[in-house]
Amino acid sequence: MRQTIRLFKMGMRQITRDGMLFALLPAPFLLGLFVRFGVPFVDFLLQRELSFSIQPWYSLADAMLLAMTPLLLGMSSAFVLLDEKDEGTGLYYQITPVGGYAYLGARIGIPMIWSFLCSIFVTMVFGISGAPFARVAAAALISSLLGLSVSMMVVSFAGNKVEGLAISKLSGIILIGLAAVWFVPAPYRYLASFLPSYWLGDLVQNGASLLSLLGGLLTGILWIGVFTGVFLRKI
Repeated sequence: MRQTIRLFKMGMRQITRDGMLFALLPAPFLLGLFVRFGVPFVDFLLQRELSFSIQPWYSLADAMLLAMTPLLLGMSSAFVLLDEKDEGTGLYYQITPVGGYAYLGARIGIPMIWSFLCSIFVTMVFGISGAPFARVAAAALISSLLGLSVSMMVVSFAGNKVEGLAISKLSGIILIGLAAVWFVPAPYRYLASFLPSYWLGDLVQNGASLLSLLGGLLTGILWIGVFTGVFLRKI
């Protein structure tokens, strides 16, 4: 555990030295500011000019905030992994006492614990739908698994940092599950239920339920397991 913490600190130093990765750290808070002040302002303009309100979709804005926070934070860790993969240090860590899974714990696991806490904080401070704490915490748990699965997908299929950047942009497709909850009628929206983002959206929109929580946990763990296996085989 001590070596895992040490490895995590080394990764943080890498992030602070890279301007692009360092910019990802405050990004959830900037997004939160936009949701807190920008979305209501847009709603005000729409009501004044078109007599149309987007308040029924405020919960969707909060769901996007919950989903994007771990995605943004997870990307910084994913790019550190890709840097170490290019340099060959990832392979070196495989034969040290740190080991494969402990190495991923330092690079992905610890940042996802932080993203879980950060998701709760950002949503409770900047959220606009008035969701209760229990619902936000449950949704943050699913969103942290979503962020972890996307991070592992990026490092599993990207050969280098440039490819990782391209794949990270395409990974936004995984958020289709959120849109399905709000805009696709039943039973067709259930086609997106294999995505963790679907259960995140269902939990935020319809309230915390055991089905939504278990669905999000199971799909998130499944995605993580698949991509982690691919990554470990590659390195």
